[in-house]
Amino acid sequence: MGGVSPDTSDRPTACWVFVRDQVLTAPIGAAFARARIYQPGVTEEDAGRLRGFLRQQLLEIAARYEAGSTSDDDHVAYICELAETVSKECGDVLLEGRFRIGIAQKALNLYLKYLWCLGRIPEPPHCPFDGVVISRLPLKSPAAWTRTDSVDDYCAWVRAAKKAAGSQSLARWELELWNRIGRP
Repeated sequence: MGGVSPDTSDRPTACWVFVRDQVLTAPIGAAFARARIYQPGVTEEDAGRLRGFLRQQLLEIAARYEAGSTSDDDHVAYICELAETVSKECGDVLLEGRFRIGIAQKALNLYLKYLWCLGRIPEPPHCPFDGVVISRLPLKSPAAWTRTDSVDDYCAWVRAAKKAAGSQSLARWELELWNRIGRP
């Protein structure tokens, strides 16, 4: 093709903003897909307000991971912070006024997984927990991720996943599990 080269001086920034926005959409959709999130009768405007606020919170929390490793305790605290902050800001939209721990961990852990796979952050300390991952853990009666609002349930999943992962990190173990089972 001939002629003029397009001006690409702002392409890296513009491209990253586009990709980041797309990458933010996927974990929110996955976190909300199998869970009852909204109060009955919530308007699309209110649902959009919740999703927009959650996007902003995910961006702010994910920025904390850019500098380097994050401890398990800090990571769990960020999940709790996300659940509390979204509950306070958008409780009127949320079922029972709560953004549950199970939903918060799925959204944050999946967003961090995308950022890690894209090379934007170091490896995250945990992995996204959903029904498929939890079903592969050595637990007798695990809580459903879509319904739990218990940090103790979440920590039980982490402990069990560490056993299942052996010498692998949780992030790598779950990534290999995802790739092995070939989920769409």
